[in-house]
Amino acid sequence: MARVRRGQPDPSCYDEQQQEGQLPIVSGDNEYGGRGAKLTAIVVDGRRAWFDEAALHGRTALEQSVTWVKSPEEVPAGRTVNPVWVYIRPAGGGRFRYYGLVAVSMIIDEENGVGYKNLAEHVNQLSKAMNGAVDVSALDEQGLAALRTALSQYPEVLANSSDELKQAIGLEVSAGADV
Repeated sequence: MARVRRGQPDPSCYDEQQQEGQLPIVSGDNEYGGRGAKLTAIVVDGRRAWFDEAALHGRTALEQSVTWVKSPEEVPAGRTVNPVWVYIRPAGGGRFRYYGLVAVSMIIDEENGVGYKNLAEHVNQLSKAMNGAVDVSALDEQGLAALRTALSQYPEVLANSSDELKQAIGLEVSAGADV
């Protein structure tokens, strides 16, 4: 079994290894699930939400189709799209948990090909997610429902997550059962 050393790139491609019921961002090559902790993103667009690691680099299909402007006022006909930074960490026994979860916003007007996002805020919020913060206040009820559905694709990972995270996305938790 090969070990991935700190600072060395992981040569495996997560997308090619994905199997039914397996996290799309964690390699299953070894007992530790690849590198262990992993940062990814879920894009919430209205009632839809999907895992999209390209959001970490500002390279989602939505983002590539627009020219970025300097203020939200320059995107009057835009709609809000919310990348959600998701930090996944080992939960012990080869299992994983959603550790940090932070939503940010951007405004996209696909018809006119313009968009606005505060890149500094995106980076700062990404850092908060990596430190275990849970903040989904940027999402409305519809967005929370879509996020819940996306996270629920991996029920064991969600079950291993903290009560704070579960409550933030609108799930009921049993008393005293925090992981």
